[in-house]
This record gives sequence, structure tokens and C-alpha cells, in this order.
Amino acid sequence: MKINKRLILASKSPRRYELLNPHFDKTEIVTKDVKEEYFATTPAEIVVELAKLKLADLPKIYPNDIVIAGDTIVWFKTKVYGKPKDRQDAFRMLKELSGNCHQVYSGFAVAYKGQVVTGYDKSDIIFKCLSDEMIENYINSGSPLDKAGSYGVQDGVVVERFSGDINTIIGLPLDKILSVCKELIFTYE
Repeated sequence: MKINKRLILASKSPRRYELLNPHFDKTEIVTKDVKEEYFATTPAEIVVELAKLKLADLPKIYPNDIVIAGDTIVWFKTKVYGKPKDRQDAFRMLKELSGNCHQVYSGFAVAYKGQVVTGYDKSDIIFKCLSDEMIENYINSGSPLDKAGSYGVQDGVVVERFSGDINTIIGLPLDKILSVCKELIFTYE
């Protein structure tokens, strides 16, 4: 069921757009430049803090629209793996994740009529054992260079298996977000 509201998506991620757009009357991408610094220490708190930060002042500018921001990190051995800085950084991340289990956390912030609701979801991923050649070939495809942890589960290249919601791994816990949107509209209409 479509939500009869305009969505202001505070993200340039084509994957987030593809996940959310079919569920709203209209979707506009509006982002603010924010420095992605956080003070949280747990992965769940980090993604929620960053999602709220990315909302910036958009809820005040668009109070009658639904504004959604999100953040996704890969968490492995108490370390955050964001988007790679360059090819070498992507190689390092993929090499470290090779053959191991890690977690993906996706946080969100939904704003409507002055209210902000946040949340997150987590999925476990087990990587294939990757040779240097496999990693180089994957990086050469260009796909890993704009993704947290330097990979996309949808690529079908490096992930052996996962548990949890695939949308969380791609970039947003879609079902949770849509539920929050419907609840906010019901409460504040």
C-alpha cells in the first residue's frame, strides 16, 4: 500500500531511493552536507546518531512531508567499516572480512510534523574466502567503492550467506521504516 505523502529522502544512495520510492506518492532527494562525526560507542547507537545528523534542518523545512535519513555500517571486531576512501582501502576491508562473520547495522531517522522516530536493524554476514585476485576483480567492477564495508550483498560476489533482512544489508530496514511512517501519519493527521 502506497503512503499518500511526499518523501524527502536525505540520502544520495541509489539503493535507498530504489527501496523507498515505490512506497510514496513522490520522492525528492534533498541532502545537506554534514560532517559524519559521532560520539556513540556501540554500532546501533552510531548508525542512529548518524541518521539523525543527516536529517539536519530538513524536518523544519519540510514539516508536512515525511523526511527519512539513514546510515549503514559494517561492524567487525569492534571496528567500523564505512565506505572506502580509495581502492587500497577497499582492498584492505575486503581482505580483513574474507572468510569471517561480521554484522551490518542500518539506522534510520524518520521525521514528520515535528516528530522524529529513530531505530535500527542488524544482520549477520559470512564472507566467502577471497583470493587477492577475486578482490582485485571485484574492485575493478567499481561496485565496492561507494558501499559500507566495500561490498554489496546484491552483487552476489563476496557474501557466502547472511541472516536477517536483506534490505537492512542493502541500506535500510524497509519494513520498520514503513511501519513508523504509517504510525506517524495515523497519529498526527
